[in-house]
Amino acid sequence: MKSLANLLLMLLFVTSCDIFQNEQDLDLSDPRCEESFFVVVEQMPTLIGGLAELQRKVVYPKEARKLGIEGRVTVQFLVSKEGNVICPKVIRGLGPLCNAAAVKAVNQAKFTPGMHAGEPVRVQYSLPIVFRSQD
Repeated sequence: MKSLANLLLMLLFVTSCDIFQNEQDLDLSDPRCEESFFVVVEQMPTLIGGLAELQRKVVYPKEARKLGIEGRVTVQFLVSKEGNVICPKVIRGLGPLCNAAAVKAVNQAKFTPGMHAGEPVRVQYSLPIVFRSQD
């Protein structure tokens, strides 16, 4: 009976949250999102601390954990000339709760900037954020 209730709750969550929408809207009011950037450079940006360190900063939403939602959210963003994350957007998501948690974690990331022709440049980058129950 409890598993039936959980299944119904999960179905309600999926239908009400539009879980299959894969892309968040960019904040087009941010002029930094309009500027040009590189996709491939001589030296790609490097995540300071590594992906494992960033993954430890992710807060798994309690409601998503309770519903058994697991998987990967892919966040695409620009790494600025200073190594900061700007203009993040979800290009593959799990639903609004996990998507927001992934974007929040990625926004905290710091990078060594990408380099091209000896100069720091803006580079498009994407990272996977994994949501997996440890229970």
